[in-house]
Amino acid sequence: MNNSLEVRKMASAKDRSMDESSMDLKKIMAMIGAFYWLVMTALIVPVACVATCILFVTPLLLFSRPLFNKWEHRVCRMVNDHWVSAGQYTGLNVVEYGDDIGKISDKRCLFLANHLGLVDHFILMTSMHNKYNLTGRYLWVIYNIWKYTPLGMMWTAHGNFFVNGGASKRASVLQTFREHLRSQYWKQDYGFVVMYPEGSRLFLIKDSSARFAEKNGLQPLKHCAHPRTGAAHAVLSECGPQPGCENPIEYIVDCTLGYPKGEVVELGKAMTGEWPNNDTTVSVHYRIHKADPAWADEKELQKWLYARYEEKDQLLDEFYRTGRFGEDSRPVFFPFSRAILVQIFWVALFYGHYLLWMKPLTVLSYRLLIALLF
Repeated sequence: MNNSLEVRKMASAKDRSMDESSMDLKKIMAMIGAFYWLVMTALIVPVACVATCILFVTPLLLFSRPLFNKWEHRVCRMVNDHWVSAGQYTGLNVVEYGDDIGKISDKRCLFLANHLGLVDHFILMTSMHNKYNLTGRYLWVIYNIWKYTPLGMMWTAHGNFFVNGGASKRASVLQTFREHLRSQYWKQDYGFVVMYPEGSRLFLIKDSSARFAEKNGLQPLKHCAHPRTGAAHAVLSECGPQPGCENPIEYIVDCTLGYPKGEVVELGKAMTGEWPNNDTTVSVHYRIHKADPAWADEKELQKWLYARYEEKDQLLDEFYRTGRFGEDSRPVFFPFSRAILVQIFWVALFYGHYLLWMKPLTVLSYRLLIALLF
């Protein structure tokens, strides 16, 4: 009897040991995969992208601005597809609800999304990837923490705009943004202007948002924050439907992101496959509004946006209870073959730049250093 019990204990211990070894191996593989995507996204792709634009795309300006825009937008689409590929690696599954923005993908639009986590960027890029030329022609408004990184260099090369935090810099930043729009928006043939008008991720501003609502007599919001109107107003007053403005912004896209049960995954955990409740499906709801010339008045725009965000809060409340934004959903597909092709493209392009100028420059620098020292 005792021998039988001892055998069962040993077998159980052996099974636990094997399970732990299997789990350790999975974690190691996940970390290796995450490291690959980190290096590709933060270094390889940005360097290859910027070098390609400088050496091969920018010279096209000598011949034709439209030709330059065409190829710069194509490079941008390949960058977008790399981010989508990274999202696919994490298991990200995006489902759309509401209006179909594919119908206005070739129009000029202001795109406003609630901001919950760093994975939001991957979600939006995944949702946008199959909307024809949208991903080549978008302009992102991004917090300037990324500006002086390889990623920031790449986004700067495309013409994205970086914003500083703090009320003291608000006026100067908005003025610079207006000048950027006037000088670049039509010249670069941008379409969508993408921003998170709440200003930051919700968990960082939830308390300050509640205080703001109380101070200004606004309805408190549970699942989002009242939007800041400065950047959106700058876009509409400079590029919106105003007298004398040719090819203006025609639509505002109200985008609502919803994570299962409101549990927002951290980027690091997503990259290692550690999603809350193992649920990797994120929902996106779109509502398209025709741009109104009256929104060139910031007070009118603020009133309209606050009303939309009260609706957004109710929409999210319903989503967190039901897990859906409605009955009709549209899954977003990204072919695995496309993900492989995109990775081959960027690795090959980086290697080409390595042979073309990185290696010779490194050898030359080394020889100069040796000559100076000895």
